[in-house]
Amino acid sequence: MVIRTRGLRDLIVALFAAGAAMIVTPAAQADPTGAQSALTAITGQGEGLVIVSPTSALHGNFNAHVKVTIHGATPDTIFTVTRAVDTPSDGVCTSTNFGTVATLQTSSGGAGAVEFERNGGPTQAFDLFLRVIGADGTVLQSGCMVIIGK
Repeated sequence: MVIRTRGLRDLIVALFAAGAAMIVTPAAQADPTGAQSALTAITGQGEGLVIVSPTSALHGNFNAHVKVTIHGATPDTIFTVTRAVDTPSDGVCTSTNFGTVATLQTSSGGAGAVEFERNGGPTQAFDLFLRVIGADGTVLQSGCMVIIGK
């Protein structure tokens, strides 16, 4: 019986120590120069995610990999990915000058994705705002993201 009590006490102490270590250990954090934002429906249906990952591939000129994914949208529909840029960056997207950067088509299940690269220009920080517009009238919109080139 004494062995069993001590074994249980040691187990409780070990579990407590492991839990405390997980609280104290910092969580992994995303690269501070990258950004991501949920896409939410302004009109129509669906939702998604935008991930912007700047790279140093162009040595002093801006370069980023961008991934846009959507789901729950109208099946078999073409969507146009547009973006507006504000400079200098202040964390508030005010531009209404949207330009097309990519297209994607949803599957029969209403999901779709596109990956593309954007480059050119200096690596100064800017605010980025995306809208994904479906041929059916759906508009999915991101939040304002601050992008810092490498």
